[in-house]
Amino acid sequence: MATVSPDGIQSVLYHNEAEAYVEGLIPFQIRDIGTEKWEHQREHVEKLNIQAVVDATNNVEESIKELFLTHEKIPILINELVALDLWKRHVLPLVLKMEFSSQTSFPAYVTMFYESILVGLLEVLLFHGECHEAAGDALHDLLQYCQQKLIWLMGSGDGDQDNWYEIGRENPEINDSPAEEIIRRHKKISFDVAMKCIAIVRYIGEYSKDVSLGVTTRLLNTHDFPAIFATLMDNPPWRVPAKDPGMWYKYDGKSWAQVSNASVTEMNKMEGQVWLGLLTFLMSEHCQTSYQLNSSNQAAILKLRSHFNPTIINQLPVLVDLQRYLEELSIMSVPASRPPLILEQLPELYTCHEATCSGKWAAIAEAHFRSIFCMSSDRLRKQAEKFIATYDMDVMADLMAEPPRCENCGELAAKRCSSCATSWYCGRECQVKHWSKHKSACKTLSEALKQKSSS
Repeated sequence: MATVSPDGIQSVLYHNEAEAYVEGLIPFQIRDIGTEKWEHQREHVEKLNIQAVVDATNNVEESIKELFLTHEKIPILINELVALDLWKRHVLPLVLKMEFSSQTSFPAYVTMFYESILVGLLEVLLFHGECHEAAGDALHDLLQYCQQKLIWLMGSGDGDQDNWYEIGRENPEINDSPAEEIIRRHKKISFDVAMKCIAIVRYIGEYSKDVSLGVTTRLLNTHDFPAIFATLMDNPPWRVPAKDPGMWYKYDGKSWAQVSNASVTEMNKMEGQVWLGLLTFLMSEHCQTSYQLNSSNQAAILKLRSHFNPTIINQLPVLVDLQRYLEELSIMSVPASRPPLILEQLPELYTCHEATCSGKWAAIAEAHFRSIFCMSSDRLRKQAEKFIATYDMDVMADLMAEPPRCENCGELAAKRCSSCATSWYCGRECQVKHWSKHKSACKTLSEALKQKSSS
């Protein structure tokens, strides 16, 4: 149930309720994922994320940020993110080799979607400089996480870089098995998460003077985010050609939109984040002092020169300074390779989680197969009820900054599924086409909705 503040802004949590949620956050191990205590905390974090987004969107006092600072809980969020990342890398592939029923795609999706919730909340919090200092050494782990996601995004893994738009769409002509559906949804979540990582890395760069030298070194030299950002700009995953000649699809951080050749060069939100990040990495005095240029990253960065045009210069005039710097860089002599690091702090959370689970991944996968993928009907119903309570669609519709999109085609939607009230469609035709994919989750959610209404 939403509350309304004196200035007319809706909230999903009372302040005392939010404080209890933040104060109660604890670090979990990978083996705990899917347990009732873990699920309970996941629900709390999801509600905190919704409230944080509402506060930020309405430019009101961000009480959620203050609560995380007061109770020193930002490292807990990063710990949960690292644990879930390792779970998806080591446990999920083993589970997907096992046989499970179609109804289990819902709890698997809820578990995977938690990664997007955590990254989204961290994106909101790390917009503020004081949150970087509060994150402490956990920033080492967060940077490693972001680096892995962006490397994956650039196509080093599975060759999907030319098909991000199609991966994000529902294709009614494809009849996925439960395992294939989970893999497809995993890729879509991973793409959305990687897009958020761009903003997180940019924020860490902006406040790098306020964190430890080790974090700055990891940001600029160990992971070389300036070169990663330059490579992303040279081969942007947020822009793909459409089937119609002269048309493109561009991703703005939330959804895909079709644009023409004439407007494709206009800077959208994702490109703005990358350009602002590059300005910080290459032009700020603090980063220039710390960044170690070599022939490899110099070559990657100099490719940016081909991406300047009058349109983006008009949108972001400060890019003129970066353009001038790149011309100077092109005639500079830099070392052939980076000097070796003598001492470097390791990402402690990744190291500890991997050490704890070493040799136990198969056993953890067996346990999670039973607890998450073979969930009892009673527990599945309870999870669906909690999901509906967290994402009350009537409340969420009022809080949405943008209109909903059709689950099938991605266009603007005006109608909701009358049974579960969670999926949106542009019309009857798309709803019918999407039914084969939606019916399993719809049955689970609609039964939970009926139970909620009767209680």
